[in-house]
Amino acid sequence: MRFSVPTKGLTLQATLLGGLFALGITASNAAPASCPSPIPLGLTTALTGNLALLGTQARNGVEFAVDEINRNGGIAGKQLALATEDTGASSTDALNAMNRILEAKPLVIFGSMISPHIFAQTEVVTKSETPFLVGATNAKVTAQGSKWLFRTHAHDGQLADLIPTYLVKSLGKTKPGIMAVADDYGLGASKGIQAALSRLGVTPVATTSYAPSDKDMSAQLLEVKDKGADSLILFGRPADVALVLKQMDDLGIKLTVIGNASIVAQTTLNNLSAAEADGAYAIGGMIPQTSTNARIVAWSKQVFEKYKVPADNFTVSYYDTVYLLKDIIEKIGCDKSAIRDALAATKNWQGMLITYTADARGDLVHTLGIYRNKAKTPELVGPINEAEY
Repeated sequence: MRFSVPTKGLTLQATLLGGLFALGITASNAAPASCPSPIPLGLTTALTGNLALLGTQARNGVEFAVDEINRNGGIAGKQLALATEDTGASSTDALNAMNRILEAKPLVIFGSMISPHIFAQTEVVTKSETPFLVGATNAKVTAQGSKWLFRTHAHDGQLADLIPTYLVKSLGKTKPGIMAVADDYGLGASKGIQAALSRLGVTPVATTSYAPSDKDMSAQLLEVKDKGADSLILFGRPADVALVLKQMDDLGIKLTVIGNASIVAQTTLNNLSAAEADGAYAIGGMIPQTSTNARIVAWSKQVFEKYKVPADNFTVSYYDTVYLLKDIIEKIGCDKSAIRDALAATKNWQGMLITYTADARGDLVHTLGIYRNKAKTPELVGPINEAEY
């Protein structure tokens, strides 16, 4: 996978067109009778357990958009009815949650960003012939052969190439250590990062991991330091990433840190001091905190006021996904196959912060952000795109 790296300081321009945000397909020509009233939608996401901090971001993005659309007259004159099921933290629970959602025969289903849950659910959703829109980040999610599954968030295959490329070519670091959470999410990313570093002619000086439940990562951090690392590639989730950054500061370890978007997530920064957060880099989905656009600032404030959780890259992704669906239904109606075909044909659809274009696998996101924490405030260094986009 090849990527183009922007000049330092380049800012991302978001085009905002009507209503609260720009929403790109042409005006409605669907017959209202083609859609049921209300239009049934389903969502499965983790709302309890150790993944709830992530799962609620999917819920917040979908629910906020649905409520907003309903207040403004619905889709083709019909209100939306969102049914939500909690997947908890296990794949078995995720499958059971999906089966409950499918009983109501929703027009479209939104799945979470938790990849093992999506792998467990894909077969039954595919058999139901229901469009399935997910944010799951494992690169293989869209390689399952389901023509009904689409991803509207950046994935780890992109990050595994981007993070080493930017670290080596733009930041000039050639002796990185790698530290990842020891689950499918983190270990899969670690393997991809090691392969990308190898292609760049770089060998990590240390490769280590920690259990999702670990509270002390000092041994791993000291190993990375003692082996002469000039940087740390950190891949984890907000709670554990915050612990790693705090412990680096406690141990006096001064390395360039770069990783996934958890490094700049507001839920991470809320648990760090300015000194602990400052200077760390991240590459990931687009986050609203870096925008100075008044509408995006207002949107972020409204989301926080409603949920008491800061909007992140997943909130943006799921919010955009609902509006993309709205535009499609207003154009072609409520036929599931037609919706699937329209999703597959999506090209340059303008969301809140980026445009979306479907590729042959069903991935719609090809623009990511490079971020750097200035104290506890993430700043956008610039967007970074797959070269063919």
